[in-house]
Amino acid sequence: MNQARSYKMFSLLGTSLVCAALLGGCATTDALNKAQASADQASKKADEANANANAAKTAAAQASQKADQANATADGAKSTADQANSTANAAKTEADKAMQEVDKLAEKIDRMFKKTMQK
Repeated sequence: MNQARSYKMFSLLGTSLVCAALLGGCATTDALNKAQASADQASKKADEANANANAAKTAAAQASQKADQANATADGAKSTADQANSTANAAKTEADKAMQEVDKLAEKIDRMFKKTMQK
């Protein structure tokens, strides 16, 4: 009878250990599932952040290209303005020469008129 009691005690103890292991396994599985879900969420957020970063990189490249085009256009406009300024300066120089000639001719006419009036 002593043996039967030991057997029952070991049987209860064994059953308790098995139940505890199963419950512990469930707890571990639950914790593992939660950890996996957290890891999945983190991975999803990382993928979204990567997609956002790639979109920003593309937008920055496009903005840089547009800035380069604007700079090229501005350089062309500056070159045209410089040419126009040079042409204007040359025209002013020619106009100044023409005015000097007009002034010389006006003086000559005045002298000729004075000589004519003196006679």
